[in-house]
Amino acid sequence: MTQRSTPNLLRAIRRPEYTGENRCRPCTVINLVFAAAITAGAAAVWQPAGIPVALGSLAGIYLRGYLVPGTPALTKRYLPDRVLDLFGKSAADTPMPPAEPTDTFDIVSFLTRTSVVVDDGDDIGLAPEFEVGLKVAALELDSDAALLAGSADLLAVAPEQLSFADGGLSWRVSVDDSIRGRWESRAAFITDLAAHRTLADWTDDWDAVPGAARGRTLSAIRACCDTCPVCWGEIRLGTESVSSCCREYEVVAAVCHDCDARLFETDAAAVGDA
Repeated sequence: MTQRSTPNLLRAIRRPEYTGENRCRPCTVINLVFAAAITAGAAAVWQPAGIPVALGSLAGIYLRGYLVPGTPALTKRYLPDRVLDLFGKSAADTPMPPAEPTDTFDIVSFLTRTSVVVDDGDDIGLAPEFEVGLKVAALELDSDAALLAGSADLLAVAPEQLSFADGGLSWRVSVDDSIRGRWESRAAFITDLAAHRTLADWTDDWDAVPGAARGRTLSAIRACCDTCPVCWGEIRLGTESVSSCCREYEVVAAVCHDCDARLFETDAAAVGDA
């Protein structure tokens, strides 16, 4: 095998959606237990076989996340909640990744002070002029070439370093095969890029927003959309059951009635507690 083909082979084997920051600790533990059992069994039959079996098993877990097929289903079915809780997989934590700290930054105050959102007495929505700018920017970004260029500019990387993956209920953005972020859909990602571009033109205060608060600010803008910025279809709210690696949980989802894109979702339990 040539040196050039080795990285291609590793890229084909690697599963970034299950490794790195996306690695599931309960699933990893289960696979390590299976790996230990397989290694012990192989060594019992022929002792020299133990080392290559152990190395191969660990390599599989490292590169792919799983050694045993169907691990997520097994973990979900057989590990009780109290065990998942030990790994930070409580029901409240499962739907969304841990929120980045925003220090004392008040997102609602920022959006209100800069007139991005308006309160009509019954609800808070996007200011009409801002919404027009958002939709114009989304229209400009709604092509593969424009999306790639806009993403590269936002993340300050070369376009060839970027890759996108549509996982059905998620849109993943990777830099050099390492997942940089995950959105509910391609339309949600375009909306965030468009909101970033519109905010930069709308107010000089956007440059002063802390990096940890920017993503949550863009998500808040997305949550205020009444129509899809990409296709202009009506957005409808509903409760859905979603399966993650180790859980099934309820989310409140904002879905476009026309293009069926999921623009926003949040844990239904968190909404109920609010």
